[in-house]
Amino acid sequence: MAHEWHVGFLFLFLELVAVRSLHLNLIHKYSIRFPLFPGNLTEYERVRRLYASDVARAQLLRTSLLGVDHGIEHIRPNLKGDPFNYMVEIYIGTPTRRKNYLVMDTASDILWMQCKPCIRCWKQSKPIFHPVKESSSFDPIRCNHTLCDLGRPGWKCVKGHCHYSIGYGDGSSSKGILAFETLGFASDRHQKEFVRNFIFGCANDNRDPAMTKEQSGVFGLNMEPLSLARQLLELIGGRFSYCLPPFKSNKQPLSRLKFGDEAILRGPQVRTIRIIHAPTLITYFLPLSNVSVAGHRLGFKSKDFAIHKNDHGNVRGGFIIDSGTSFTAFMSGGPYERIIETFKAYFEPFKLRPTNSELFEVCYVLPHEGFKETLPSMTLHFSGGVDYPVPPNNVVVKLGVNKLCVAIRSFPEASILGEHNQFNYHFSYNIKEKLLSFAPADCSRVV
Repeated sequence: MAHEWHVGFLFLFLELVAVRSLHLNLIHKYSIRFPLFPGNLTEYERVRRLYASDVARAQLLRTSLLGVDHGIEHIRPNLKGDPFNYMVEIYIGTPTRRKNYLVMDTASDILWMQCKPCIRCWKQSKPIFHPVKESSSFDPIRCNHTLCDLGRPGWKCVKGHCHYSIGYGDGSSSKGILAFETLGFASDRHQKEFVRNFIFGCANDNRDPAMTKEQSGVFGLNMEPLSLARQLLELIGGRFSYCLPPFKSNKQPLSRLKFGDEAILRGPQVRTIRIIHAPTLITYFLPLSNVSVAGHRLGFKSKDFAIHKNDHGNVRGGFIIDSGTSFTAFMSGGPYERIIETFKAYFEPFKLRPTNSELFEVCYVLPHEGFKETLPSMTLHFSGGVDYPVPPNNVVVKLGVNKLCVAIRSFPEASILGEHNQFNYHFSYNIKEKLLSFAPADCSRVV
């Protein structure tokens, strides 16, 4: 077992020893650069669809938070949405034949994509990867491999090879075989760089995943052993970074997902906080201690955002940074209500008329002359005295021509930092040291 792992790592090391960094194109699902570009959406329609995606995303996050039984069917949300927002471009196999789009997910570990021969596969616009016929580098791993965890639900050994199973909180699942394969990425030299002997999930039995025909699978990026960041831990220093530009038009600038040296942030504005990690928690939890609205501290204590277990042994609380959630959510039954009431109190002197919305709780009708007052900001205060200011245009969204809403949701299990509040911040994850660094940036200029 140890011999197989060391040999695989040696080949991986020999391939990447000269590579200082890896770049992957990061494409939003509503960008004109994505093959399934939905056309010119109005701001309201885009926000509505993203909100629906957040509802679907919440179902997936409950898998890790609640320890959901992998065999249970769950009620589908009324608003139909796919639970992912950003895609990465990769190539796979030897030789590499075509570009594949995988959904980036910081709450998943395995990089998996559809493979033939299929038991159950969703329809793709491009041919589904058939490793036996297409790739000379495909090599299923043995059951005694270090990364074959037969203690996980649904994992099993079949004819000496390791078969994985992933169940999600919305009732969908992916099953297949773990195998060594060659992955191709864009590099810092504007060419393709290859990672050989990378272990991925060759998924041939996929039950009801919320995927489009242009998506081939999931690009897992959490801290667990099978994620790309962990498999390349020593080679890339455990570092990856991204910088998301605001989605102001369909011509959103291309983003990059970077690994290695170029993921390091430098400069006087860089702030660093510790990632809270426990073996049973597969998402990135951060040590939030307080929140300010328009410069007013709300008086939360660290325990208000602490991770704890309820009477059923399920995890509740905590503050997650997530790649698939669009709008920031605070846990209901305490933090959410206090934060929302503070926003209502901020707007009260302006005598705006409240209006109902299917999306957000705090919405107002704008007067014909517009709103000329200052919009509220929000600041997240982390332990150690580190502040994360969220500017007003990332807190408030305009729906249609005359409606203004505070883009914050409730979530019963935890609080979540969504992408809308991550715009124009450069984030650098260091999973080796369990640190998250960030700095304000014009993400449209970060290449």
